[in-house]
Amino acid sequence: MSLENLSSLTKRISGPSSAAWDVGDLASKRILAGEDIIHLGVGDPDLDTPELIRHKLHEAVENGKTHYSPLAGEFSLREAIAEHASSLYQGGVEAGDVIICNGAQGALFSTFLCLTEVGDEVIVLEPYYAPYPAVVTAAGAKMVNVLLDKDAGYPLDLNKIKEAVTPRTKAILVNSPGNPTGAVFDQTVLNELAIFCKKNSIWLISDEVYWSLCFENEHSSSYIMKECRDTLVVVNSLSKSHAMTGWRIGWAIGPKHFIKAMTGLSQALCFGINQFVQNAAITALSDKNTTADFNSLFRRRRDALCTGLRKSNYLNFAVPSGGMFVLLDISRTGLSGKEFAEQLLEEEKVAVVPGFGFGEFVGNTVRVGFLCEEKRLKKAADRIVNFAQLKADHMAL
Repeated sequence: MSLENLSSLTKRISGPSSAAWDVGDLASKRILAGEDIIHLGVGDPDLDTPELIRHKLHEAVENGKTHYSPLAGEFSLREAIAEHASSLYQGGVEAGDVIICNGAQGALFSTFLCLTEVGDEVIVLEPYYAPYPAVVTAAGAKMVNVLLDKDAGYPLDLNKIKEAVTPRTKAILVNSPGNPTGAVFDQTVLNELAIFCKKNSIWLISDEVYWSLCFENEHSSSYIMKECRDTLVVVNSLSKSHAMTGWRIGWAIGPKHFIKAMTGLSQALCFGINQFVQNAAITALSDKNTTADFNSLFRRRRDALCTGLRKSNYLNFAVPSGGMFVLLDISRTGLSGKEFAEQLLEEEKVAVVPGFGFGEFVGNTVRVGFLCEEKRLKKAADRIVNFAQLKADHMAL
């Protein structure tokens, strides 16, 4: 049987962006083989889940929390998320507005399966998180890119979004703090976007997995607009806020008819999320100290990395206001992002993510994560700066 016998879905979920992680995968293999490589690729920092949360997981297992959970999630966790969300979004969130998913990635994928189909269009802001094309187009929708202004720090541009809207626009996807840009969108503009979407019956999906890592300003979200919540979906998780990337615990918040549809999909897709993980997640949501500590830590790491990268005359970037990444424009080196990432790993033993995975017009960038201790980040920055200098000098010959 040939590959042509596979469904068209397999082509949509294996487009060019799916290869963005290849350099990082190679770096991980070389680390396992004993090489000293500074891995600043995949957003999985060198932090362990706090001990209290780990303890609660063991306790849950010993207490028999090893059975099927309700399809929408353990009610106690949905209540805890509703309480947490109410504190973020100025109240009004109930447990019935929440569904537990297999990480934020699972929540995003399920959301678009429930909202879109062939013939629909989804507006996505570029640069975008590399898995977005697969997620957005899985059900057959078309992705429409709106390019954000690098020189202005990638702000949310409502006029550009409105220009991209057509009668086929079903949804708009925003991500703040952004991956890979680190941009934190202005609350006033997000409010205006929410009103626009409600007025035009367009779904607004807000990916907020970096909610706890806003460095200069408070976290912003369209979801504070209570009058617009019938066309709003928020996706979130504990992966970044509590170093729980491998736990795969996330959620979506939305109107109750949406939650009902997502629950039906959960039955078909995964039949619920692990009870013991959900039990530990309740403890994480009450842990405010970790989020505050991580915020301070990542701000220091950002500053250390950016200070080092500023030494180069060949690297341009907007200082991220949130998240875990710097998006470097490396075009003055004469290399594409793919070439830069591959050669940087080979010659300098630093792993970064090539920009082709983040959009059509950012192929001359690389994403660099501030994912390890400051001392190693400074060393990585020096290597990147020296590498860029060598490549630019070679191009000039």
